[in-house]
Amino acid sequence: MYNKFDVCISDFSHESEPGDYWYDCAILEATEILNKFNNNDWELLLAQLKFKPIFWQKRLVECLGDLHNSHELEVLLKIINTSNENLFISCIDSLRLLDLSNLDNSKKELLLLKIDILLQNASSPVKRVLEEFIKKLVE
Repeated sequence: MYNKFDVCISDFSHESEPGDYWYDCAILEATEILNKFNNNDWELLLAQLKFKPIFWQKRLVECLGDLHNSHELEVLLKIINTSNENLFISCIDSLRLLDLSNLDNSKKELLLLKIDILLQNASSPVKRVLEEFIKKLVE
């Protein structure tokens, strides 16, 4: 399944904006493939992340948040340690959909520090995403 997923999103990982087809069709197909992942597929995905370009990681993050499994949080927490602001914000957007009650306080504090820096110059839509995440995180 991992290879099928990789092929599915690779065509859309060469530029920041993949176009309508990704958001209308391909993202649904990619999410369906992720839903069929077994533990070995998730382990392979985690191992391969460091070799994948930023836009590939962004496409992956866009598929996460509604799979209802423990691997989503693990993947997002691995990817969120990025210096790429857009990828970080995409991770935050997906994290808003997950149960974060088991996230330890040190990780929460690190996320809040980074968010605080981004909030200073964020556009209105990004500010809204970040502020909603802060509310969820401190509940």
